[in-house]
Amino acid sequence: MDITELKHKLLKSHNSQVKLSKRLAKVGYDSKMGRLLRLKPYYSEGITMLKAWRDFLYIRKEHIGNTFFAVDHAIMHTDHDQVKDLMQVEPQLRGNDLGIIRILSDSYMLGNPLSLGTNGQPHTGIRKIFHQALPDPWHHAEALGNYVDDFLTDHTRLGTLHIGNDLPRFMVKILHHLVFRLNVSEEEVTGSRGYIKGLPLATLPTFLSKYLLRFKTGPILKHRKSLVQQYQAAPTWAAYAETGKQNGLTTAEIANGLFDMIHIAGTAGTSALMGSVIGVLCLNDALRHDVIQEINTVWDGSKPPSGDNLRQATLLHKVVLETARLYPPVRFVSQLATRSGDVTVGETKCPFQKGTRLLGSIFTANRDSQRYINPDDFSVDRDFSDLLSWNGHDHERVCPGQALSIELIKVFCMYLFTRYQWRQITEVKWDFEKVTAVTPNELELQGFAKQV
Repeated sequence: MDITELKHKLLKSHNSQVKLSKRLAKVGYDSKMGRLLRLKPYYSEGITMLKAWRDFLYIRKEHIGNTFFAVDHAIMHTDHDQVKDLMQVEPQLRGNDLGIIRILSDSYMLGNPLSLGTNGQPHTGIRKIFHQALPDPWHHAEALGNYVDDFLTDHTRLGTLHIGNDLPRFMVKILHHLVFRLNVSEEEVTGSRGYIKGLPLATLPTFLSKYLLRFKTGPILKHRKSLVQQYQAAPTWAAYAETGKQNGLTTAEIANGLFDMIHIAGTAGTSALMGSVIGVLCLNDALRHDVIQEINTVWDGSKPPSGDNLRQATLLHKVVLETARLYPPVRFVSQLATRSGDVTVGETKCPFQKGTRLLGSIFTANRDSQRYINPDDFSVDRDFSDLLSWNGHDHERVCPGQALSIELIKVFCMYLFTRYQWRQITEVKWDFEKVTAVTPNELELQGFAKQV
């Protein structure tokens, strides 16, 4: 769509959202009529965002302001201070939402809410299990190194490493190994990739996903059920079950919560950031040279890196943080309003109801010129103390896997850029149109081999 045409469409649609706020105040946000009224903007704006999410955000930010309505009459916050405040509200009230997407289908999730969409004691309990399940990367650096090296060695036999296809498969394998000591088969990895790619199906009403699209959802759900059963027979299961029992969680809540952690947060999130870090280093010759020099200084490569080696790789650490700022794998954070009130949108004061979604755009917040100098430029010399990727710092919403995600990416890069080589690469391109694909998914390292 032409950018002028898109701008006209988005601003016209927003005028309708402003009018909708007054109608919802009369009929009720969660009444049958309220839900019906919100349905049209949700799907129409959702489709637009799936195709041109960055333009959607910046057109409304430029012409309306830092706060505006989006999708199902959610209130979008776009600057750094707004999003930081939104993240740090405690206690938070969460819905069964994945960023801008409402997870509607009971069938696709097997009747289980998203693990991090829970509230109260269930939320506290599942986070305790996540912290228990995710290993300390500094104490397990050797194991991470061996796993990465084996994976990359396998790809020397293939002669290629494809970012969009191969990194998510790696993450599915290593997370099942780390969390459950399970060695999943290639067929099971393919099933897990299918589940992740099929997540948009969970936004559809249950009768559509369960019946009309059964040919798509059936194999995916069968795969999820199979893995959840395997989890309960894994060597580490008893410890998770005990923690869950102490926090009032059922067996199904524990197993399905860990499934979500591995597939949605772990695989989709970390593989996307890892791909972006590799893309950054492939494009920037000077930075790559400095990173390789640092790696060779702190690690001689005679054995897997230690926790101390990882801590000493400070430049590489900053590369990961700056990449996460520019290309955050999680681009939106969501919670629900705990009370009714008014919000100023543009020059209009609009009512909002209890239960209204409050969305934070991490992408625009991380590029806020009030917080960062030359925010669209890559720089490892920034102050990262207020970085909002991984949901910021020092509050209940912080990502439980932040340390493992960062250090695993560092281990991967330590091997990739100093122990392996390739003849050429395809184009490195970040996709700012499809909301599900910011990482340079089409990047392929060709002629992939071990260094001589």
